[in-house]
Amino acid sequence: MSELDVTPNQVDDTHDEMPFRLRDMTLKFSVADLHPALKGIGIRIDDIRRELKFQSKLALHEWEKQHWMTLLLGAIAFLVGSISSEIFSGGDATISGIDGMTGAIGGFAYFQMLVSAILWVWFAIQVWNLFPIMRSHALTLLVMWNAMFLAQIMFHVENSDFPFGIVLSQLMWGTLIVLTVLFLLSFFWKAVLETRDMHVEAYHVHEDVRVMEVEMAEHSLAGWTLVFVTWLLLVIISTWSGAHYVSERIALDGDRNIFLLLHIVCGILILPVYFWVIWFPQRMLGENTRVQTKAAFAADAELSSLGDEVVEKKKSFCPECETDVNVQRNETGDIAIPCLNQGCGTMGITGMPCSGCGQVMPTRYTCPGCDINAPALDFLPDSEAW
Repeated sequence: MSELDVTPNQVDDTHDEMPFRLRDMTLKFSVADLHPALKGIGIRIDDIRRELKFQSKLALHEWEKQHWMTLLLGAIAFLVGSISSEIFSGGDATISGIDGMTGAIGGFAYFQMLVSAILWVWFAIQVWNLFPIMRSHALTLLVMWNAMFLAQIMFHVENSDFPFGIVLSQLMWGTLIVLTVLFLLSFFWKAVLETRDMHVEAYHVHEDVRVMEVEMAEHSLAGWTLVFVTWLLLVIISTWSGAHYVSERIALDGDRNIFLLLHIVCGILILPVYFWVIWFPQRMLGENTRVQTKAAFAADAELSSLGDEVVEKKKSFCPECETDVNVQRNETGDIAIPCLNQGCGTMGITGMPCSGCGQVMPTRYTCPGCDINAPALDFLPDSEAW
């Protein structure tokens, strides 16, 4: 490899038209320069700050009216569902179950609940249309948000002051839900990172490894990971504070209003951060990509190749001279060879009577190229041998 300096001009700029790039971002001050002891971690912090500046600037530049209207729609849906007279009063503590939905909720509060549900469905439809390659992941994140709320409700059922006064026996269902959510979110995070890796390998491959390193840095997701973690923390705080507020129905006036305020503020902040989390991977990877882990990608490729083999009926061959032979396996797994009876030639299952002439089909086959005689199974390729 020739000794060349890696400059921005060497990096492929033709893959995606952008108004500016990560390498164009400058910082007003550097954390790494504040103190020699901060040199190592400071460089990493500066890199993340540069990524956050780039992503936020790009979002403000590219988010259109539809993005902002969808965010407003989500905020209205959240507020309509979070603020009602039933929530402030604590409801009727003597009524539970389906009766609480049909008779205990006042007319206007019930109307609010329906409006909020309709607005959330509309919000989900808008997200589905705005982020085509992130559709399933975007809806999954919304489900995870609700699952975290359910977990907090389970935590507060027997302990209205959760997390104070914890009893391990009361944490089973809530902990199970939280672990499931974290497991699924980790797969989402891994899918985005590994799709990024495959994207760089496919679109920005270069013989100079230094250019590849520049491209990988240009596609860094450290800042996006911080945004994703921020979204998760906001979800935890919002769901906990909301459940904490309603867990004590006979609380003194104003005793827990701070938790309702915290729930609303964090809930509103969740929406733009949520948009950031699902928008940036799509912007980086393009709209013709599938966001999935390398394992899922490999599994899809293998299934696709197996499907092609079934359609194409991969040819069998002689194990000795590799001459193509007419030995097949049918849909039920039986091996079929041409009938040896002169004038017949019907394909028949080995060991069974020929459907054309009635002669019992042999279980061995003779190669027409080298005259080797072997079990018919040996002429099938390994991928077809069950």
